[in-house]
Amino acid sequence: MDWSLFLTNLWDLLVLWSFTLVFALPLKKRDSRWRSRAALWAGAGSVLFLILVLLLGPGALWVRPPLFFALSAVLFRLCADLTGKSVLYCAVWATVLSDLVFKYDALLRHFLSGRPLLLLSVCTVLLVGLVAGVGLTIARWMPDKGTYHTGPRQLTFALVLWTISLGANLFWAVWAPPSDQITSWALLLLIKFYCATVLYLQHGLFQKSAIRQELAMMNTLWMQHKAQYDLSKETIALINRKCHDMKHQIRALEAVCAGGAREQYLKEVEQSVRIYDVLAKTGNEVLDTVLTEKSLFCEASGIQANCVADGRLLDFMDPVDLYTIFGNALDNAIESVSAIEDRTRRIIDVQVYSEKQMLVIQIINPIAHELTFDAEDLPVSTKEANGYHGFGLRSIRHTAEKYGGFMTVKAEDGAFYLRLLLPRSPRRAPGA
Repeated sequence: MDWSLFLTNLWDLLVLWSFTLVFALPLKKRDSRWRSRAALWAGAGSVLFLILVLLLGPGALWVRPPLFFALSAVLFRLCADLTGKSVLYCAVWATVLSDLVFKYDALLRHFLSGRPLLLLSVCTVLLVGLVAGVGLTIARWMPDKGTYHTGPRQLTFALVLWTISLGANLFWAVWAPPSDQITSWALLLLIKFYCATVLYLQHGLFQKSAIRQELAMMNTLWMQHKAQYDLSKETIALINRKCHDMKHQIRALEAVCAGGAREQYLKEVEQSVRIYDVLAKTGNEVLDTVLTEKSLFCEASGIQANCVADGRLLDFMDPVDLYTIFGNALDNAIESVSAIEDRTRRIIDVQVYSEKQMLVIQIINPIAHELTFDAEDLPVSTKEANGYHGFGLRSIRHTAEKYGGFMTVKAEDGAFYLRLLLPRSPRRAPGA
């Protein structure tokens, strides 16, 4: 048995698991048993790998890279709540950085071949330093709320870089001249470092592109909300003017007409008109507009809408931002309670109040079924995908963050809670 080959591969496995683990730690985990699954797979995978390498001997050089990639990918799949594309993307990162360390270790073994203790000490310090540096920087910076949103183009580009890295290994193993190994190793290290650097720059470019697309969508929604608010304000004002005129006309008819049936008919008409004459009075014109608009729909749909709100607390907010928050939140609540068959449970509670130095906006409604939350802690929509799919709550959260606040959502005891906390004297984000 070649103990030198065995120990080298055992060390390389330690390097691979170190980088895989450091990339997996910041990610959202699948469940609470991820540690036991990771330990079990690391042990079983290592044993299988070592057995295969010892059986293949020198031929194992060609199967090591895909085996390392597979070992890392399986651990990501077992531990983290990632899509298949993101699992492969993370495995690329772990193996590319591991390969970089492998080449440093090979270079060190060449210079310190007769001093094993010093070699082990230097390699250990190098590994700990690189793993700690990666764990405190890129492994923590790159995920978005504990996950990766890897698309086909980003994954393809990453796999191309991984292939280039493997091609460099092949060139070094087959065509590098034995008389000039130091130059070959230096060139190989430079290629590995180049691949890792380009991989990080590529991630930053795709991340910025995704942010630009989301901001463009938010701006489009903002403009739509502005137009909808203006239309709603004009429509409600027109309805109330017409209702006011109709009430006076009905009273005039009552004065000139006789007969009990006629009087009963006129009272029924007046009662119907009175439904549209009920305006929300919160002290904030924008909030009154959106609440009145939604209450008309609730009235027609058999939904009870309760509101306890001090609208004066919202005077600092832009009218369209205010409409965005309450319009999206109430639309979601109405959609949710409309699916409940028991009409007595179709209730929406709207609360706006101050608590210490914070402004609290809370909307509560029952839910018909259990909700599933995604990696951003937002409920997964059951609506068919469209251009604005899933942007309602994201738009609310973006608006809250614009004023220095934050949004939380939860499903508890058969109800959905949307809660926003905003500072009473907010400072808007630059450029907001």
